[in-house]
Amino acid sequence: MTTPTEYLEVSYSSLNLADSCLRKFEFNKLYPRRVRQDDQFAADVGTALHAGLQNYMWSGSEDQAIWEVMTHYPYMWEFGQTRDDRSLEAALATLDEMMFKMDMSEWELMEIVNPEGKVVPAIEVPFELRLKGITLPDGRGVSFRGFMDAAMRHKGTGLVRTLDIKTHRRQREDATPVYKFDTQQVPYGICLEHVQGNAIEEFEVLYLDCYVDLLSPRVHEYAFKKDTTDIQEWLINTVLRVQKIQRALEMDYFPRTDGGCLSWNRPCYFLDVCQSRDREAIEEWLLMGDEAQPRRSEQPWIIA
Repeated sequence: MTTPTEYLEVSYSSLNLADSCLRKFEFNKLYPRRVRQDDQFAADVGTALHAGLQNYMWSGSEDQAIWEVMTHYPYMWEFGQTRDDRSLEAALATLDEMMFKMDMSEWELMEIVNPEGKVVPAIEVPFELRLKGITLPDGRGVSFRGFMDAAMRHKGTGLVRTLDIKTHRRQREDATPVYKFDTQQVPYGICLEHVQGNAIEEFEVLYLDCYVDLLSPRVHEYAFKKDTTDIQEWLINTVLRVQKIQRALEMDYFPRTDGGCLSWNRPCYFLDVCQSRDREAIEEWLLMGDEAQPRRSEQPWIIA
């Protein structure tokens, strides 16, 4: 079997999107897109908080962490907001709670060699897992891409832990049902084996659940043990999900969901163009006269 030289890149979020609506996956992944002009303010505030906490984890400096948030904060989009619950002040208040909760006294960050050959902390590590045995009609393979927020090791027990930071504005008392069987961090176990150079029988996944607010930010930790069985199940499920995309490509038909076209209580962005199956008309609508934006992805530090 010939090894593909190019890959369709999927991720945790894009596979979830395909599960909910293959048609929307097609629009997002298989058509050209123009330079971003839409408001993703909430996600960008989350990115700023990620940067701040990750800086704090390796530097131990609250001042540096605050500066990271301030330099990453999406000021350009803030002016168009009708609510101020993700203001810079709210982000900094939430960061303070995140730093208080993220106690690193018993943990040390793992290290990894980046593409420049430098040994750096295992923070925001881009990875690519290539799925063997799947070839798309155009000859491409399929790879799973993602970022590992952080990897650390307990100083006493040697337990390895990965981290995923979640920022939101949802009111909930207990998020255990949200994260207990969530698979976002399961493939991190494959990455950990490459980071430390040997097989891992068990590791811990930590979700840092952060409610963004100015007056009452809340941060809770949810930790779960994972093992080789979880990784095997993730691989099987991922292959099954990708095979659905493979069949849709072979048929040249991506079905739209029949469960309604609302996203976060808003009409789907593709609601109007979804009626058409004319590829040229769809591409013209998506670009709206603009040049196509190149699809860039970060060079992976881990390829498996």
